[in-house]
Amino acid sequence: MDIVTNSAIISKVFLLVSFVIFIPVSAACYYYSRHSQRHSEIKRYIKILEIKKTVLFEHQHPLVSLSVAVFFVTFLIACFWLLILFGFELKITCSPNYLLGGISVVGITSAECDAGFESYQSGALLTLNMAFMGAYLWGIQNIVQRYSMNDLIPAAYYNLGVRIIFSTLLALVFYHMSMMTPELLGFVHTSDGPPEREVKNMTDRAYQLMPIVAFLIGMFPQRGLKWLTEKFSMFTQLKDPSVRDLPLEMIEGITMYDRVRLHELGIDSCYDMANVDYIPYLFKVPYSPRVLIDWILQAKLCVYFGEHVKALRENGIHTVWQFKSFDEEALQELVRKTPLTEDVLMMVKKQISNDDEIKRLVDAQLALSQYWGKSQDNE
Repeated sequence: MDIVTNSAIISKVFLLVSFVIFIPVSAACYYYSRHSQRHSEIKRYIKILEIKKTVLFEHQHPLVSLSVAVFFVTFLIACFWLLILFGFELKITCSPNYLLGGISVVGITSAECDAGFESYQSGALLTLNMAFMGAYLWGIQNIVQRYSMNDLIPAAYYNLGVRIIFSTLLALVFYHMSMMTPELLGFVHTSDGPPEREVKNMTDRAYQLMPIVAFLIGMFPQRGLKWLTEKFSMFTQLKDPSVRDLPLEMIEGITMYDRVRLHELGIDSCYDMANVDYIPYLFKVPYSPRVLIDWILQAKLCVYFGEHVKALRENGIHTVWQFKSFDEEALQELVRKTPLTEDVLMMVKKQISNDDEIKRLVDAQLALSQYWGKSQDNE
């Protein structure tokens, strides 16, 4: 029996080390093998743009700041995996715990901690762990992607740590509310049986579903928070009908991970992207100049046309630069094929034609994206 027990403990320790060590190893591999590639690319941009004060734009991430961020996330992840792998040995749910027991723990003594309350706390602990695993899985995917893009900066690790804390606490809120009000998750009475039995059945179904909900909250905590706040009108944000909602999802090519990266820089909507100061942001993001400028030009088109941008894309217009090249005959064709009026199209065309920034963006896109020095005269 002792041999089996020792073997199980050794296996758990091995798993604990395996899950935790990925974080510092990824940071070390990035710093010593990929970090210089990003610096080389930035130097090329500075040379092409003929920027003199390079200190303002260099992509600096000292080893100290990266080490602190990695230590923070590694310690946090180690605590959660220790909780998952050695939760039974630690006997966390055998005594009343306010965080796991919710409001029910108030006034309860150790002698009153019966099997039912211990089961409630075990469910809360399971919910906490499932939310962590969802956030951990998302974080691993994010780190791998940013490693391949030479963008594994300290903010990536800090965001992972904050995401873990935020999603686990949010999942606990969902758990406690679902146990008190099972109808929160959409469960309703299914028969004409006694009300007490129906409530118990709904609670049991909510208990069984919560681990799945918690895992998804760990993957998408903002969606969980939005869904929860919409359940209570007092927390719902009032929107001015005169202000259009233009999320980053309207820009073609932006993925979930890209939105997280742009949120780090304060770019939360198409308005922010359309008015971004291009040169400083070029040195802060890992995207190629061609991709970044294309997103900016798309965002400008979304700002001008809003929800009608879909109709323009169906007619081959994806950026304001493409719209700028349309002549009067082409605009008349758009009037026939889209819900936009001629006056609107002419007004936007005039504004775009007077916007010198668009031409500068396109010129910068061509200059910075060129790797092949072939002369056009040879074509």
